[in-house]
Amino acid sequence: MKMNKKAAIGLSMNVLVIFILSIVILAGGITLLYKFIGGAEEQQEILDQRTQQELERLLIDQGKRVALPFQTATLSRGDSHLFGIGILNIGESADFQVTIELAKAIDDTETEMEADPDIVNQWMLFNDESFQIEQNQHVKELISVKVPTTAPNGQYIFNVRVMSDNKQYGNTQKMYVTIK
Repeated sequence: MKMNKKAAIGLSMNVLVIFILSIVILAGGITLLYKFIGGAEEQQEILDQRTQQELERLLIDQGKRVALPFQTATLSRGDSHLFGIGILNIGESADFQVTIELAKAIDDTETEMEADPDIVNQWMLFNDESFQIEQNQHVKELISVKVPTTAPNGQYIFNVRVMSDNKQYGNTQKMYVTIK
């Protein structure tokens, strides 16, 4: 009879410990989520401050349809970087979509590397959904690059295109990410 009481108390204690650990893990997850959201908002502000004027100058003052003003970044493995692309619609109201693809990967000796485009394109986080821009309006979109810790050193060149009605809108923009 005493063994059953000890087993029942032990089981109750185990359930209580598991419950407490679950709450701690949940709280930690929520804290991380808030840090990520806060970090994204902070990065948005940095991009806005630094890129806003240059995009305005290129889109409005020079009348470019597509502009990627700061297109080069040197990163370490595990780092991330934000690029901003601006789109000026000079025609009728239309749907637009941003596409990014790996054009080439070059190692430190200037030799082209074999790089799986599907894996490298996973480094990109951007709005790949279609969005509408009214006539004579402009939109700024974020492109976030997160380099994994396993990425080989080299320069990765990406083609950034804006599509409208299944046709390319504006010129292809190049984005250069160097990993050291």
